[in-house]
Amino acid sequence: MQRGAATGQKIGIGLIGYGWIARAHAHAILTVDHMAPLPRRLELTAVAGRDRTRAAAFAAELGFARSSTRWEEVVEADDVDVVAVATPVEAHAEAVAAALRAGKAVLCEKPLGADTDETRELLDLAEEAGVTHAVGFNYRYIPAVALAKELVDSGRLGELRHYRGLYLQDYQVLGTQTRPSHGGAGAVLDYVHVVDMLRFLAGEPEALSARTATFVSPTEDQFAAVLDLPGGATATLEASRCALGWKGRQRIELNGTDGSLWWDMEDPNRLHVFFLEAAFEERPVLPRQASFLDGYRAAVLCDAILSSAREGRRVELEQAEATTR
Repeated sequence: MQRGAATGQKIGIGLIGYGWIARAHAHAILTVDHMAPLPRRLELTAVAGRDRTRAAAFAAELGFARSSTRWEEVVEADDVDVVAVATPVEAHAEAVAAALRAGKAVLCEKPLGADTDETRELLDLAEEAGVTHAVGFNYRYIPAVALAKELVDSGRLGELRHYRGLYLQDYQVLGTQTRPSHGGAGAVLDYVHVVDMLRFLAGEPEALSARTATFVSPTEDQFAAVLDLPGGATATLEASRCALGWKGRQRIELNGTDGSLWWDMEDPNRLHVFFLEAAFEERPVLPRQASFLDGYRAAVLCDAILSSAREGRRVELEQAEATTR
């Protein structure tokens, strides 16, 4: 049995963080057994957060057995089998590393780490520990996106010519910071979902050029990148948290020699597809869980985007990754 796997009749869940994304994880844990019954019962064992009162209130509301202001108490607890880290990014590495060393299975919210070096260390630790590890790139699981992945992998679009990824929000309103950045992360890390969706659907880029812009934050508020894909295809990624009027405008589009598809998060259950052929074969959904390796590869791309924008040059991805090893 893999280290970190539960051996009893229940799986104890430890949650680090009590913000909005931690609340989403807790509700998902409470719901999953009703949607797809599991062979072992999930138990909300412990939650940790910086403020004692807030942590206790969170635990009482959502049904955790206990709360703490020390995440170490969650990671080290014998009755915790799985640790979910849902804190701002600057707090990910220490807690994730400790959980891995304790032999726990780990789910870490995106982004896995603050940069390529940090995520590489966490990937190496996870592989050394031999435990289950996952990153919260949850958009992969939207049925329409899963279908898009199936269609791309089956070759129904033919040879890929172009990929477009877009994510626009307005929570950093020009002139007024409406909420703090996610742990000080800039737009590149905030919108690492667009990077993961590119890798998930179109594969690993070979090189990129990028630009960033800063308006109201200490770090970049928006970015745009042009990437070279295998086979001569190109990709464009764009994201902004100062796009007034947009609350969650995420869109992907793939164009191939035999067809195209596009998806919009504001209409999440609809996948738009155009084929030169009239029909396509039905295939089983392929495995798509994002691991720490995916978190690391996304970090390589994010660092390359920032480097390209900062230095005003094209970045070769193979060379960029080699410098971290």
